[in-house]
Amino acid sequence: MVQEGDGMKRNLIILVVFFLVHSSDLFAADTTYSSDSDSTFTPKISGVSDYVWQTGWNYSSLDRMSMLTNSGDFGFYGPQPLFMLDGIPFDPAFFGMAYSQHFPVPYFQSQHTELTGGHGVRNGVSYRAGLMQIDLEPVKGGISLFGSGQYGHNSGEPGPWVFNPERVSPNVERFGPWINGGISMKFGNWYAKGLLKFQEYKHVDEFVQLRMINLRRSPTDPTDWLGVETRSLLTLAETGYSGSWITLKLQAYQSESEDFLFFQPFAREVPAEFKVNQYSALADIKLHSNMGVRGLYQYREQGLDYRLNRFEHNFDWRKEINSLRGSFYYNGERYQADVGAEYETTNVEAPGLSEYEQIITTAFLQQKLQIIPQFSVSATTQVQFSDEEYAIQVGGEFQVRANPFWNIRLGASYTELLPEVAHPLEHQVMNGYYIFSHLEIPFELPGQIGNTRKLSINHHHQFDIQDDVSLNVGAEWTRHISMNIPFQAAIYNLEYSTMPGTYTLLPEISGERLKATADLQFVPLRNMVHRAAVTVNSTLSGDTEYEAYWKMIPEFVVQYSVDYTPFSDVNLALNLQYRSETTWSEFSNLDGELNRTFHVQYPFRFFEFSDTIPPHFNIDLKMGKWFLGQRLRGELLLKNLLNNDYQTHPLGIRERFGYMARVEMRF
Repeated sequence: MVQEGDGMKRNLIILVVFFLVHSSDLFAADTTYSSDSDSTFTPKISGVSDYVWQTGWNYSSLDRMSMLTNSGDFGFYGPQPLFMLDGIPFDPAFFGMAYSQHFPVPYFQSQHTELTGGHGVRNGVSYRAGLMQIDLEPVKGGISLFGSGQYGHNSGEPGPWVFNPERVSPNVERFGPWINGGISMKFGNWYAKGLLKFQEYKHVDEFVQLRMINLRRSPTDPTDWLGVETRSLLTLAETGYSGSWITLKLQAYQSESEDFLFFQPFAREVPAEFKVNQYSALADIKLHSNMGVRGLYQYREQGLDYRLNRFEHNFDWRKEINSLRGSFYYNGERYQADVGAEYETTNVEAPGLSEYEQIITTAFLQQKLQIIPQFSVSATTQVQFSDEEYAIQVGGEFQVRANPFWNIRLGASYTELLPEVAHPLEHQVMNGYYIFSHLEIPFELPGQIGNTRKLSINHHHQFDIQDDVSLNVGAEWTRHISMNIPFQAAIYNLEYSTMPGTYTLLPEISGERLKATADLQFVPLRNMVHRAAVTVNSTLSGDTEYEAYWKMIPEFVVQYSVDYTPFSDVNLALNLQYRSETTWSEFSNLDGELNRTFHVQYPFRFFEFSDTIPPHFNIDLKMGKWFLGQRLRGELLLKNLLNNDYQTHPLGIRERFGYMARVEMRF
């Protein structure tokens, strides 16, 4: 019966693909939120969290530097979005956790940010679980230099036993210095640029440190104290040629970081060394004024080693990815198309793995037809092949301009992901990688991992009420036909506070979700922009595990921001955010227990664990001023003005009031 059901499902999908491709496509695949920033007058980005501070996405962080991202498609532990910088993909994640120090981006030079949910194709590159696209300022003519430095702290009382008191004062949780520097040059159509990023951070939040100390020291077995500093260094070099008929880019970046591996569900942090090397070559050649070919070759290497050899943990994990993408595109007045393919090989070396190699081939077709000025239809089709298995994603939309003030988009999509794409770590473990044994984590995995499948239907309305007022509202219904949810219940142990429990991949979980959004923008003055947004997430039905999984996502998120530029060299920005409470079932064993230390300097010092993060109302204020003819800029960011405990993860930092000061120079 299972095989018969799979056959019926595949036949249905093939019919849907045939219908979409041959009828110029009818349904939508994704939802997009974008923001532009004039980096000279109103820079918006001070850190990675600013990229996801938009309606529709959520993130959770333990230390401000790392983050789990939820694009609304598969949750925090599901497949993560694709990250792109100026059309070139990059991957800052290790085992699902993205680390900000591996973003090859000088934040203040971000000019355009776009967050897209669902699946699709962007500039000849396919994505399957959302997309974060970042575009930087264009390189200026001549030779330019820039540099910036950031330093800050967050209020707290970590005590002298987790850091060097000669370097850090009590009552200060230090994050910084963060230093960026670079050079660029452009002569005619040719350009070159380089970037250097250095970040340092000290994990001295008391809540986190008590638990980390306890994990590594017991009253009867003294050990060396854990080093709490993290450092990272990233270098990037890029050169290219941009003409009217040809665009070429060569890019290389390397990143090394001493940090902590936050392993689900973060009942243990392991000091580790992260390494990323990536080399990319991109070409876009026009064959005619409205058609051309694109090509992108990438080599990416990621490595994970143990940093402090006090334990028997051994990662020795290396992943090499070679990918080749090519497509043909046509941009006519009424019809656009992008058709191409990707070929990707992944090799992993790790203890227990023997000749582990994946080969995935993807074919894609993206089309749009403008039938009349008020009506257009578009769609995307992708098919992935690996060995004898395949997965398909289809979707599209039709867009109607009902009147000059009202634009309507209606659509639907079907997404299917291979196990190697949706759950690469579990796939490696099933092929022999014994990372769980090294981390002393018991685990249970199903005998076989099936494809992840979901269906979604959405509609969006844009109202241009006046020249200075616009309103966007929309809703998306999602049916997760089959999800494989990672679950690991943390264990409470008085001696160590938290210990990792059994890691399980719950197979073929299903349920339905509904997300509604409203976004209002009001520009009463040329130099003042008000934005308000509301997101409502609700689970309509599903298995018990499914309902518990989505309780990690706030049901309500309300945001308001105002950007005011009273003078061309002065900018003020105010951000307000309300998040409803969340519950993380993985930490139910810890709820109400004490996080304590046995260290003699702080006998019985403790916090109380909770599996529920209470509602938060947070206010941030940013002030910036240019000097010396816009060559020197100072910026002060005041976070959490209400000085309330702000937490996005049950075992993460509890932020109070803090500041970040930044200086930027351009020549």
